[in-house]
Amino acid sequence: MTLRIEHDDQQTESACLDCGAAYRSVIGVIYEDEDPLAIYRADIFDRFHRDAGPRVLLSIAVGDWSDDAGRGDRCSAAIEAWPEDDGVQMAISDRSAAPWDELEVVAWQMSARDAQESPLRDAFYRLADHIAREDRRLRGVLKSKTPL
Repeated sequence: MTLRIEHDDQQTESACLDCGAAYRSVIGVIYEDEDPLAIYRADIFDRFHRDAGPRVLLSIAVGDWSDDAGRGDRCSAAIEAWPEDDGVQMAISDRSAAPWDELEVVAWQMSARDAQESPLRDAFYRLADHIAREDRRLRGVLKSKTPL
């Protein structure tokens, strides 16, 4: 099975409700072979309020995307990603990036605790890793500043 990302170059700009820092948001869809597997939104911070470094907040929605499925057939979790040494570190978060309620995409956003204990935990990390590697819009923020 092959994962691929589909996205356009649209982005929106907003300010963090916690600290006022500016960030930009992008949306993408992940396909497994030709079937939609997940939709995600990435909020890209050049400077995150908890530390001075860059960070990407991913909200990833998974579930049934067939025409007869509804938002109750899908859920989402948030994962924070940041550059560290020669790679990208990730952690499940309670912060939600996407306005899933407004978009009526998912029935619920998992808390960090629920996502950590969920059988979907590894799937969320697998998708987040794929997004971090393959979405060119995130590369500038997630690229390590450490010389190799």
